Amino acid sequence: MSVTTLAAVPKRNSVQTRRGTRLRRLGRRVWRLLISPIRMFLSVRRSMTGASATLLVIGIVTLNIIWGYPWVGMFSACVSLLLIGWAINRIMRPNLGFQFTLPRSAPAGQPVSVSLHGRNDGRLPAIAVTVEFYEPRPRRRRKSLPGAHSPTVLSPPQWVDLIESGARFNLTSAIQYERRGVQELPDIRVTSSFPFHLFRSTRKRPSQVEIAITPRLLTGDEDAVARGMLDALGGWSHKLLSGDALDYTGSREYQTGMPVRRWDFTSWARLGRPIVREFQSPSIQLVSLIVDTSREAPVSGGVDPLLERLLSLAATAVTSLTQRLVRVQLFLTSEASQDISATTSAVTPSDSESMLIRLAEASGVTAEIAEARIERALDRIGRSPTMVFTTRSNIQLPHGRSSGITLLRVDPPPVGGRETVGDRETVGGRRRISPRPALSSKSSL
Repeated sequence: MSVTTLAAVPKRNSVQTRRGTRLRRLGRRVWRLLISPIRMFLSVRRSMTGASATLLVIGIVTLNIIWGYPWVGMFSACVSLLLIGWAINRIMRPNLGFQFTLPRSAPAGQPVSVSLHGRNDGRLPAIAVTVEFYEPRPRRRRKSLPGAHSPTVLSPPQWVDLIESGARFNLTSAIQYERRGVQELPDIRVTSSFPFHLFRSTRKRPSQVEIAITPRLLTGDEDAVARGMLDALGGWSHKLLSGDALDYTGSREYQTGMPVRRWDFTSWARLGRPIVREFQSPSIQLVSLIVDTSREAPVSGGVDPLLERLLSLAATAVTSLTQRLVRVQLFLTSEASQDISATTSAVTPSDSESMLIRLAEASGVTAEIAEARIERALDRIGRSPTMVFTTRSNIQLPHGRSSGITLLRVDPPPVGGRETVGDRETVGGRRRISPRPALSSKSSL
C-alpha cells in the first residue's frame, strides 16, 4: 500500500500573490486617472472645427484685456457656446446603419456605382449629417488578390439635412479599383456638425461587403497584342457560327444524300468512284479556354505584371467570344479539377460573369501542378477547339493532342524596347498568329 503525501502551499506565497494583484489593480486605476484627461482633451481637439477654434481664441483674448463689463459677458458667452455645442453634439451623435446594393463584379480601372440604403437606428433625429466612403490607412490589410490596394473614392461626401428616428434614406456613390481581386468596400464615415458647426462627431461603420474586381479588359485600339488575338477570335467565331468546317477529318465514298460541295477529285481518280472530304462537325459551337497561371521563374511577393497581363488577355477572350454568342468553358490551373462543375459553359455576356470572377480570384501555381491540371482538362475537353494561355516557353502538351489546340504565349516586353506584333498569315487554308515578342501562337485557329 502506497501513500502519497501532498505538500502544503506556504501561506506566505499566497499572501504575496494577493498583494501583487492589489498593487497591479491600484496601478491600473492610477493610470486611468492620469490618462483620462489626456484622452478627453484629444477627443475634444479632434472634434473641434474652425468655428469652435475661432470662438475659443476670442474667449482667450477677452481675458487679456480688462476684467470688467462687457468683457466678462463676452467671455462667458464664448465658454457657454463651446460647452453647449459640445454637449449637444455628443448627445445628438448620429447612429446610422447601412446596406449596400452593388454588382457582383466590375472590371479593374472602371468606376463602380454603389447604392447606400441607410436607416437612423437612434432614438434622436440625425441633423446636418454627411455620409461618405473613406479610404483606409495604408497599414490596414485588405482581402485582395494580389496584394493590398485601397480604392479611389470618386464621389464627394453626401449631405443629408434631417433624418428622423427610424427613417430610411438612399444615397449613391462611385468608387474605382485599379487591381483585380476580391476587394472589400471602403468603410462608411458618418459626420455631424450639429449644432453651430463648432464640433464634429464621427462614426465609422465597416461595410463588410466584398466585390470581385475582374482583370482589366484590353482593346484592340490601345493594345496591339490584344488586337491580333481579337482578330483571330473573330475569324474563329465566324467559322463556328456560320457552319464552316474547321478541321479535315478524312475522306469517304459518296452516298446518296451527302453534300457534294467538297469533292475529293484526287481520290476519285485514284479509286475510280466518287469520294468526298469530311470535316469536323459544324454543329460544334463550344470553345475551351485553358489559363496556365504558372511561371517559369518564381516571383517574390507583390504584383506579377506578366500574370496580370495573361489574365487580362483571357478575360478579353471570354468577353469577346460570349458577345458573339459562342459557348465558352474555362479551365484554370489554379483551380482543382473537382472545383469545376460540369456546367461551366457560358453562352451570353451575362453568363460569362462567373468566369470573369474566377479569373479575378486566380493565383499562381507551380509548373508541375499546372502540367497535371492541363492534361486532365484536355482529357475532359475532347476534340472541341481549345486555346491555352500561358507565360511559359517550355510548356509540354500531352502527346497526340496538338491538333485543334492554339497555344498563346505571353512574353515579357523587351527591355528598353516596344512590343511588336507579327503579321497574320494563312497556312494551308487556316489562319494562325505568327510568333512575336509579346504574343506567340502555335497551332491554328
